[in-house]
Amino acid sequence: MAMLDINSLQKMLQPEEDDSDEETTTSYTPADIGHSKPKHKIPDITPSTVKKVSEGKNIWDEEFLPEGVTTSHEESRPQPHYHICFKQNVRTEDIFLGMSGKTAASNDELVLTIDLPSAKSADIDLNVTDDRVDCWTSCYALRLHLPKPVVSSQGTAQWVTDKEQLRLTLPLKKEFDFLP
Repeated sequence: MAMLDINSLQKMLQPEEDDSDEETTTSYTPADIGHSKPKHKIPDITPSTVKKVSEGKNIWDEEFLPEGVTTSHEESRPQPHYHICFKQNVRTEDIFLGMSGKTAASNDELVLTIDLPSAKSADIDLNVTDDRVDCWTSCYALRLHLPKPVVSSQGTAQWVTDKEQLRLTLPLKKEFDFLP
């Protein structure tokens, strides 16, 4: 019986050669295994099918911008000087025992200080979102994208009268804030 199986295997691997003049050899590759996939035609990209670049300084089309984002930057008021620093709340057990797992790179809050000379606290229009701060006065306009996401609903603002500064303290969003 084993000899019969070997002969069958040999016939399968070495088919009998025909003496015909037609050479119809079919080669199979690993790509032929499985379902045949329809071959899609690659779209033709010609100068007539490519969208023309609009005139001006825009580097994007307005149709691709999210809702509420404007591309006009015709603000005539100057941008005030500002300073961003990160604050880390450190306790005794953090320093001596190292129990909290804080490192020098782990920050808790973002502190934004905006210098607004000749401004009064009543004249300041402030809008804070999780990724942006907008601050307007009659003399200055600041639209600032924040370097890290913050929890805007838990932030505080303080007007420092003698320095004419607005100080915003915004807690940073932590990846695992939802854990107790």
